[in-house]
Amino acid sequence: MSLLALLLLAAQTTAAAPPSAPPKVDCTDADHRAFDFWVGYWDVYAGTTKVAHSRIEKIVGCAISETFDQDVGPGGKPVDYHGRSISSYVPADKGWRQFYTDNGGAAAMLTGGITGGAMVLLSRNGPVTNRMTVKPNPDGSVTQRGEFSTDEGKTWKPGYEFTYRKHAAT
Repeated sequence: MSLLALLLLAAQTTAAAPPSAPPKVDCTDADHRAFDFWVGYWDVYAGTTKVAHSRIEKIVGCAISETFDQDVGPGGKPVDYHGRSISSYVPADKGWRQFYTDNGGAAAMLTGGITGGAMVLLSRNGPVTNRMTVKPNPDGSVTQRGEFSTDEGKTWKPGYEFTYRKHAAT
């Protein structure tokens, strides 16, 4: 046997075993299912005007993914806006994290959890704190409200409000 073959054999037998998989997470517990009310295919309204479609689905076990496609903007003007988010409960933090990005190059990391029956997620962008509240309604719709604060959350100003209604099959 050549020296090279002996070295390769020695390297294979002394190499560390690959790390074991992390313990499986129970995605069916209440914490991991707290945002399930948002899962579905939705028509998104600003007031009475349909402005977007949103598909929200469970992915990779415990995570929730949103694909948001908006074609009507403020004042009924056409827009070409697309956003994606991934949300997941993080047991070590005892809270939720969401990463959001859009076709304009913006990105945000939000953190939070369920408060008063609604998912409340916060992010900071310099001196501005953004708050997104996603709340299920008795009629099966979901309200998403965006607000911002420039005084560290003492007061909040409205940014947007959308109502998500289940998409009717055609």
